[in-house]
Amino acid sequence: MLKVFKWITFAIIFFTTILIPALLFESSFVKLGEVALSWSQDNSFYISLVVIIALTLDVFLPVPNGLTNTLAGVALGWSLASLVVWIGLTLGAIFGYLVGRIAARPLAIKMVGAQDFSHAEKAAGRIDIEGLILARPVPAFAELSTLAAGLTKMPFKKFMIVIALSNIGVAVIFSGLGAASLSAQSSLIGFVGAAILPAILYWIYKRFRA
Repeated sequence: MLKVFKWITFAIIFFTTILIPALLFESSFVKLGEVALSWSQDNSFYISLVVIIALTLDVFLPVPNGLTNTLAGVALGWSLASLVVWIGLTLGAIFGYLVGRIAARPLAIKMVGAQDFSHAEKAAGRIDIEGLILARPVPAFAELSTLAAGLTKMPFKKFMIVIALSNIGVAVIFSGLGAASLSAQSSLIGFVGAAILPAILYWIYKRFRA
């Protein structure tokens, strides 16, 4: 009975906060997307730089990856956004790994926060290649998994191979959703990449892995 109640609550929140607003304000979002695309055509370098910096600092700051990656697809197009997002995600993963492996505990806690570092320590005991791959598209766990990999001193070469290949899929899918939302003039597709897909992946990972 409790599980049914939780699912009903989730459905109400989902429809009232995400789906209905997306449908009601469809035309407004499309117009904003067109304005953003027009502006970004002359500023693609700066947008790329901002996206890379934001994703690189994600282990330190609460950057919503799903939103950032999807908006990159809207502003830069699928191919360029995929490359830019891949670079940002990979640099962010490297920083997370180095913090976990090299930084002294007090410094690491100061950089990422005591709570996140504590979660990373707990995850370190069960981190493996499969967990690292599954965590890449999942909000919060993507960053924690890189810290955990560093804490367990996973070989850097192995870490980089897994991260580099996994990030290709994440970058292509989320950037593709952003580009598709503009191409189809549908804000709902954008919402899938910015909010719906990350939420689903988070729930799946929590349910079966965390």
